[in-house]
Amino acid sequence: MPDLDRRKFLKLALCLSSAFGISNLPESVQAALREIDAAAIPTLVYLHGQSCTGCSISLLQADDPNAVTMITEYSKLAFHTDLSATSGKQALSLIEEYFSGRAGKYFLAVEGAVPYDMPEACVIGNKTFADHLMAAAKTMEGAVAIGTCASYGGIPAAEGNPTGAVSIKEFYKRQGLKPLIINIPGCSVHPDWVWKTVIHLVRLGLPDLVNGQPKLFFERKIHNQCPRYHDFQQEIFAKNLGDKGCLFKLGCVGPDTYADCSTRWWNSRQDWCIGANAPCIGCASRLFASKKDFSFYRHRKG
Repeated sequence: MPDLDRRKFLKLALCLSSAFGISNLPESVQAALREIDAAAIPTLVYLHGQSCTGCSISLLQADDPNAVTMITEYSKLAFHTDLSATSGKQALSLIEEYFSGRAGKYFLAVEGAVPYDMPEACVIGNKTFADHLMAAAKTMEGAVAIGTCASYGGIPAAEGNPTGAVSIKEFYKRQGLKPLIINIPGCSVHPDWVWKTVIHLVRLGLPDLVNGQPKLFFERKIHNQCPRYHDFQQEIFAKNLGDKGCLFKLGCVGPDTYADCSTRWWNSRQDWCIGANAPCIGCASRLFASKKDFSFYRHRKG
């Protein structure tokens, strides 16, 4: 095995712990990972577009590290619509301080889609959400699109919607801008995907991306890691919800969805959709709820 310097060793340890949800690392490794360079801690300005706030609720369920640790030690949460004590003119002044560049470096965190054809559908203070995004584009270090709505448009961008909702990346593309954007889809997003991306930013800088998403979490299809993959190969298909066998014929879209749900699990690693006998609905897919004929479940013919 080649010699590893300290930086490479920490990167390997962090990648392993992030990929497999490992919390019982050796104390020496945990101690090294606890060393935090205050100068590297990213400041987050967190805004909501067209969203249900479900991703924020999910982020607060983090347990390794917990949400309080992430907000106070691994990041500086300068503003969040639901969590910040400040409001009104004071909140707007704070946002303006960052977007004008007077308050220092920051990452923009966005939850929700952008109502491109109906800007007035999402207003923060006396400015539209789109206006705030344009102001942030001039000063931010980059943007983290949190959840499928921010990453791909999600439910607000479903075919036929009146607002013309688009993702953050698509919004900036239409403005002729190409800022750094890290897409972390999911409806709602898994807390590990977001917070461990933040840890990577703190420890090692920008993570490797695949299709704009952190490679650690979105490199492989759920289908290829599914414990029922053998059933699929043997054409053993469930006929009803709750049956044993591959759930493909009941609407599972794991073959089209990139995420590590099958190894990470949800709700503090208690279970996940297919483990609970429910098909994957592809909530981390760019196709999620995008078309009128998108089917969350399929019925057996006859």
